[in-house]
Amino acid sequence: MGKEILVIGHQRPDTDSIAAAIGYAALKNELHQGGFQAARCGKLNRETEFVLSYFEVTVPPLVDDVRTRVKDVLDGGLLFIHPEATVRQAGIFMRQHGVKTLAVVDNERRLLGLFTVGDLARLLLEAWDTGNVPMDEPVQKVMHRDNLVVFHQDDLITEVRQTMLDTRYRNYPVVDDDHCLVGLIARYHLLAMRGKRVILVDHNEKSQAVPGIEEAKIQEVIDHHRLADIETAEPVMVRNEPVGSTATIVSKMYREQGFEPEKAVAGILCAAILSDTLLFKSPTSTLTDKEQAEWLAGIAGIDVNEFGREMFRAGSSLAGRSGREIILEDFKNFNFGGTMVGIGQIEIVDPGTLPVGREELLAELEKLQVERNYDLIVLMVTDLMRNGTELLFTGPQARAVERAFNVAPGVSRVFLPGVMSRKKQVVPPLQRLLQK
Repeated sequence: MGKEILVIGHQRPDTDSIAAAIGYAALKNELHQGGFQAARCGKLNRETEFVLSYFEVTVPPLVDDVRTRVKDVLDGGLLFIHPEATVRQAGIFMRQHGVKTLAVVDNERRLLGLFTVGDLARLLLEAWDTGNVPMDEPVQKVMHRDNLVVFHQDDLITEVRQTMLDTRYRNYPVVDDDHCLVGLIARYHLLAMRGKRVILVDHNEKSQAVPGIEEAKIQEVIDHHRLADIETAEPVMVRNEPVGSTATIVSKMYREQGFEPEKAVAGILCAAILSDTLLFKSPTSTLTDKEQAEWLAGIAGIDVNEFGREMFRAGSSLAGRSGREIILEDFKNFNFGGTMVGIGQIEIVDPGTLPVGREELLAELEKLQVERNYDLIVLMVTDLMRNGTELLFTGPQARAVERAFNVAPGVSRVFLPGVMSRKKQVVPPLQRLLQK
């Protein structure tokens, strides 16, 4: 990835998060002739892997964090000389390009040393005493090669800044893993620095965003969840709609712009709507979701119901997964007025598909609660055939689940008929109780 604007969803991405990023990046590239890159900040789940494979769509690159690194501020210029070049040639080269520092590299572009205008001035001053002006000497004889301050292209700017303040050289060489030169960084790069540009899709909560989001420059937010705590330094375009899927909003934006997505993009956007609305069974589902899904299905050449059932069968296969992997498959963190809550959700079409028992899942929930200091941790096991969800929960604030869903005191699991949506049926009542 270069310096494109990243379009990225939340941590522990689901199908909607990935499809919305791919679909919206594709639309923005159509509108602006490129410059946008879909990305992800976590491992794909099985359902999303199936969807991308089915429509032969490339998996977006993984972005671990969006903190600014040295390579993000380099301006692309790469000036260097080889060690056999003469001092005279180096001086002429500096004057021609208006630079005061040259990196000296070998034929593989590996860094050997530095030659600066200060070195040239020193040699000329010494010549007043000796009468010998070494203009035809190779720079390898006079260059700096020891105790160089060298940065790696992936070094964090926050760390580099302090080193530059402590040493105060004019320029610093930047290298890659093979010690090959990629550029020179100077203090003016820091003055002109700006954070990575990102568009957030399918979330607007800091705890769910890619790490380092506080250093990034958020350009837009496209989401269908409650407004949370993402902050920006200046006004940005926010599109937040009460629909069942972010892919629904992206689909609408295609139609508003008079564009039709490519067949594969239409397919994954349709799949995301079916996934988030649970084939329109979720209470978050709207007529808009259904209308957009049918339009996209027509482009992709799929039957909504047949494809949806095939997708859920593939996604609900949990064979070989540990209890912890099942809990964290689709897991989100929430901060309700200082109360830390974690809520995971899995969908099953057959109770027999769970490879571990409820007791093992509860034991793993208890471990996670202690390790991560949650006030409440919940796992939703949503049964698509029974049209309901079994809640498994633990933590100091477990009483909130009892009060929110009229659960008998002292239990740690309960089946809730008709409850299918984390966003609309589980998060709101817990938030009302815990945020007081």
